[in-house]
Amino acid sequence: MTLRLVESLIIFLVLAEAAPAVSAEKMRGLVYGEAGRVEAYDPYTAHESAVQRMSDLMFDSLVEVSPAGEYVPRLASSWEIARSGAEVVFTLRPDVTWHPESASGTKERLVVFSAEDVVATVGLLTSSGSDIPNRERFSAIAGAEAQGASKVIVRLSRAMTDPLRALMFKVLPRHKLGSNPVLKRGAPFTKHPIGTGPYVFDKSTPQGEVRLIANTSYFAGVPRIPTILLKGFTDQTIMAQSLMFNSIDMVTYVSPRDLGEILGDRRLTVMPYDALSFSFFAMNAGRGPLRDKRVRQAIAAAINRKEMLQAFFQGRGRLISGPFPPTSWAYNLDVPDVAFDLKRAVDLFRAAGLGDKNGDGILEDASGKPLVLNFAVPLAGESEIIKRIVLAFQTYLLNAGVKVELQFMDWLVWKKKVLAERDYDLTLASWSFDDASNITSLFHSSSAVPWGNNFVNFRDKQVDSLLTEADATNDFEKRRAIYQKLHVVLADETPYVFLWTLMHHAAHNSRVSGVRIEPFGFFKYVSTWGLNAGEVAK
Repeated sequence: MTLRLVESLIIFLVLAEAAPAVSAEKMRGLVYGEAGRVEAYDPYTAHESAVQRMSDLMFDSLVEVSPAGEYVPRLASSWEIARSGAEVVFTLRPDVTWHPESASGTKERLVVFSAEDVVATVGLLTSSGSDIPNRERFSAIAGAEAQGASKVIVRLSRAMTDPLRALMFKVLPRHKLGSNPVLKRGAPFTKHPIGTGPYVFDKSTPQGEVRLIANTSYFAGVPRIPTILLKGFTDQTIMAQSLMFNSIDMVTYVSPRDLGEILGDRRLTVMPYDALSFSFFAMNAGRGPLRDKRVRQAIAAAINRKEMLQAFFQGRGRLISGPFPPTSWAYNLDVPDVAFDLKRAVDLFRAAGLGDKNGDGILEDASGKPLVLNFAVPLAGESEIIKRIVLAFQTYLLNAGVKVELQFMDWLVWKKKVLAERDYDLTLASWSFDDASNITSLFHSSSAVPWGNNFVNFRDKQVDSLLTEADATNDFEKRRAIYQKLHVVLADETPYVFLWTLMHHAAHNSRVSGVRIEPFGFFKYVSTWGLNAGEVAK
């Protein structure tokens, strides 16, 4: 149930472009493409899904969910639910070891995985000192206690009908975290992680490439692919072309504008998946005229979202009206999409005390100050599409009397400006979910802090109360009713201009065999993937 700021519709990441020549790395291992600068490699401190995908290669959880939707063992060999669902007693596998300090440290004595590692991980997940953007995901966890080396009790803050749902966290090593474990953004562990997963972190380069090596001590069997190299790109089309020219083996996301050409290449396999994602224009509800709900509603009414979806994504998507992916059980189908209505937008601006008093085409407040909003634009990944989208947005708003000043910035600058400093009026982003109801960190007042997921600074007592109530109940139907009410309230409050959801597509060449992916476990089955002999790039 991880919430991620994603690099899809809006691919907010940047790395160096891949060279067209085939590297020696590609002759031996898998090279995959992402649109993103990966700054941290742990599963918790980063927002981006590129980081989450890569951390899946290096870390394991106690249990995981099978394709049939059943819980199956991973680091735990068995478990027992106790105290009516208020605690779970895990028995751990005896054959798990942590990665060596260095990928080449073959003679290094490996540290054995134990219950103390689970206790340390729970400690950092529940510590207010850890930098975890969506810490609400772990709010049900109260603590953990080791019962010897191979057994651990994880206690919950309340009895749950499905307690394992709250315990799908990746386990980190106690010997690297210390006795009072916290995980801070930029800590050494985030730059050189050690896990129990199928691949071992080897090195990263200043250009943003990350190299992993197969874990020869992996308890589930040594992976068939010896090395995996992440390469990043400044533009999605260049990444797609690199795939078609055999410079890389796989991309985790194909832009809709490149999909037709990829589908037309018989050497490539395209794999669609529902990422449970949605895209939005974010409005900083904590400053200036955007504090007024009517101004936010007016901006939403001034945008022709249907026209943008058709123009920029060939209509390959679905407009949304609220804070859930439309395939989610929590989505309220009774809430209508916001229609493009310029007259309504102007009326709402007027109701908020804004009008064109001097006839220059720009709205002013009662003191005569013109309505000028800055738009923080991240230039990365899908830079051309992003430019077109924000230019269209700028035009729509100008037609309604609002001047929008575009501030183009590198992804890293954008993250600091928007996520940390909240120094912006408007921006755009996407969220992707593996628990489509996990929106607490997006809209709860407690998350309206630097680096928190509520970077729009939205605060509403009713929303806080509903989110808290939803998190506290074990009754599925009650939770769904609460979320559908939240959908109504948030559609009205308009902290975002809710845009659309897009079907995602991954693609790989014929060199890679046995590929099977899941939307929230992209590399879940990577140990069984292979590379076909004799089919290296020409």
